[in-house]
Amino acid sequence: MSGLDPRSLVDPAIWSGPLFHVDSEQGDDGRSGLGGFDGDFSEAVRTIYRAFELGNATGAAYRVAIKPGLYQESSFTKNGQREPSHPVAILGWGGAVRYRTGPHSVTWADQGGTFTTSLSAVRRVFRSDETTEAGIARELTQVEDEGVCAATPNSWCDVSGTIHVNIGAVPGPSDIILLRSFHGARFLSHSHDLYLEDIHCEGGITGTLHCDATATRNIVGVRSSFRYAAPSNPNAPYDAVRIRRTKGLCAFFDCDASGGAKDGWSFHEDGNAGMEVLLENCRGTGNGAGTATSCNGFTTHDGVVAALLGGVFGYSSNGTELHCIQNTKTWCLGTTAIARDSDGTSVAFKCSNAAQMWLEKTQADASGAGTALAIEANGGTVLTRGHQSRAGGTATSNGGSISTF
Repeated sequence: MSGLDPRSLVDPAIWSGPLFHVDSEQGDDGRSGLGGFDGDFSEAVRTIYRAFELGNATGAAYRVAIKPGLYQESSFTKNGQREPSHPVAILGWGGAVRYRTGPHSVTWADQGGTFTTSLSAVRRVFRSDETTEAGIARELTQVEDEGVCAATPNSWCDVSGTIHVNIGAVPGPSDIILLRSFHGARFLSHSHDLYLEDIHCEGGITGTLHCDATATRNIVGVRSSFRYAAPSNPNAPYDAVRIRRTKGLCAFFDCDASGGAKDGWSFHEDGNAGMEVLLENCRGTGNGAGTATSCNGFTTHDGVVAALLGGVFGYSSNGTELHCIQNTKTWCLGTTAIARDSDGTSVAFKCSNAAQMWLEKTQADASGAGTALAIEANGGTVLTRGHQSRAGGTATSNGGSISTF
């Protein structure tokens, strides 16, 4: 839709820098990571963070080529201890890289009513063999003990490091997603251009993709997904994608931020003005978990300027699908918002404070047991052109307005 070449949006030195290869099955962290040519994995390292260490040692921009496959637990950033220190591209080399803050395969023991495995620090549990209306894995309900678990289908519990699950059948080795207390794609010190392609992450105690350094740089993602943030403390939920304090462009193409414990896509300037956001054909569904409130499929704060081209956002709990706050400006073109909140208020598009929102050729579908709003202006200004509300009304408050342009 935009016609942009995503790779042109980051430091060009990345694309001429050295390429370090990673192979989770055949790699060895004692190797150089450098092949005889791009895509030669004969000297690949085993962990992604080892490639960061080798790349950082060059003192310049570099690339990391990750062989498609499964990566888990501390293999991405060594649980937040190893990050890039220069401009970097992290690439699934010819296919999808799937990283999870837990195991990809589990052996289950039959305990007569539940099935168990030994694993510490589990924070969220999902069924990979069953999806929700939002199109993501179905989360199991955590209960207090094995007796309640045995009596409650689609539940789990942790008894001193023994995980019990009840899905009404014998779980297969890859049927249950167990997310542990590890950091996900966490970049708290990295302050240079960051490019991600074909990288799919699950879990993360401070967000699945978390960029927090005060920086002037661009962040770009292509064909990647960031799902199921799993905070250590359920009373401190985090977003699937959480980007803060970046002055520059945050652009994502065909990416997914879903199943976050709080928001899906969350962008804050936090005193470092100048963040611009572009999402093209992206998704944010099924966000919000437990007691978390103000959960959104997409949200901007402070003075962020954003453009959403296409994309689908929906099925969040305790919040709004697209919520623009404070002094933000957001243009949505061809974007769909589906609100099905279970707390009695379903809102598709919401504009608050002094924010401005343009809805062009967009669609809203808001329905639920309580109040259902296709568009809400709570002090903000919403302008529409060719917008269609399939279900749900409109509401204004605190001087907000909704009109055409």
